[in-house]
Amino acid sequence: MSSQSVLIFVIICSTFSYSIYGQKKESKTKLSSSMQRFTGNDSDNELYTRFRYKPVSGLGYEEGVNRRDPSSIIKVGDLYYVWYTHCKDTESSWLNADLWYATSKDGVNWKEQGPAVERGGKGSWDDYSVFTTNILVANGKYYLTYQARTFFEQRNVIGMAWADTPDGPWTKLSNPILRTTPDGKLKNEHKTGFTHVLEDATLEPGSWDSGAVHDPGVIVRNGKYYLYYKGHAVGEKMYSDSKWGVAISDSPEGPYIKSPYNPVTNSGHEIWVFPWKSGIAAIVDWAGPEKGTVQYSEDGLNFEVITVLEDIPPAGGAYIADKFLDTKNGKGFDWGLCHYGRSNWTFLVRFECDLKQDSKKNLDWGQFKHYSTIRDVMLYPEKYGVTSEILQKKRN
Repeated sequence: MSSQSVLIFVIICSTFSYSIYGQKKESKTKLSSSMQRFTGNDSDNELYTRFRYKPVSGLGYEEGVNRRDPSSIIKVGDLYYVWYTHCKDTESSWLNADLWYATSKDGVNWKEQGPAVERGGKGSWDDYSVFTTNILVANGKYYLTYQARTFFEQRNVIGMAWADTPDGPWTKLSNPILRTTPDGKLKNEHKTGFTHVLEDATLEPGSWDSGAVHDPGVIVRNGKYYLYYKGHAVGEKMYSDSKWGVAISDSPEGPYIKSPYNPVTNSGHEIWVFPWKSGIAAIVDWAGPEKGTVQYSEDGLNFEVITVLEDIPPAGGAYIADKFLDTKNGKGFDWGLCHYGRSNWTFLVRFECDLKQDSKKNLDWGQFKHYSTIRDVMLYPEKYGVTSEILQKKRN
């Protein structure tokens, strides 16, 4: 073979080799849309967990009393504190209510201490109900944020009270710290009593938070106070259309300015935010197109989905030790309280999870309790030819 022929042969072989290996290498770099979104496993995902539940004493089921929407839990000395909606109304478990609190040494056995913040006098902006509260600790003081409604106004507001100790006494701020966006028109704007803006005829739709502002919760971040809240619009047809916004202040007492990025989530029925590493994590529960997810944001405004959760605690309030420390390395949490609302009287239960940094995940198959279950069968077993006792039996 001539030298020219050898050269041509080498070039052809090199080209063929490059082509084959180039294709092979290229095929390895191709990713489906699904794998571009998430390439990891949930067993390795720090923000994935399975929730476990257990009863508590002192705040459990009690005929004639609704206890619901527990706040975040704080620890002062050797006592844990929680605040919650307390209501004895037979029509609503959250309206016609006040804010009560309880203490515990172990997070399981609780002692109810009585009212913390009660409704205002007739004609005030909180004369019908104060409810759905959360706690903030800042500058050596304690602050409760909460929803409030007057008897003669369907749209509610967010109020605040402060105290020098977690046991009070509590002093209300004279005015709400956050109001609904004042647009949209209702047919019965000033209908009294147990009504909701989603249930009345709408004359003109409003902004995303024109109907109600709910579930306030504050995180301290970069020296500022981030008040997260849920919003409903005048004209929405379903509770599952709620979204979250945030209002930011330089002071715990405000003024709170709504972010131009609002709503900062397209989903979520209750506010679940906590410091996580250098940013903020959010558990987005059953409402909206991104329901059942954990999301993360470095700036507290732009959230990205990290994982999906099941059986999320309803209206959960966690013990988050560093929630108000303006930390740059949020550690997460592993327990808290939530409510059970599918009974004649709502009550509180304890949940446990693995949402602390470097925690060992409890991913045993037995913790995935809702796989292959159907809610209708669990609620109405006789309709499907089984009994409640049969449903409790575990197959080998």
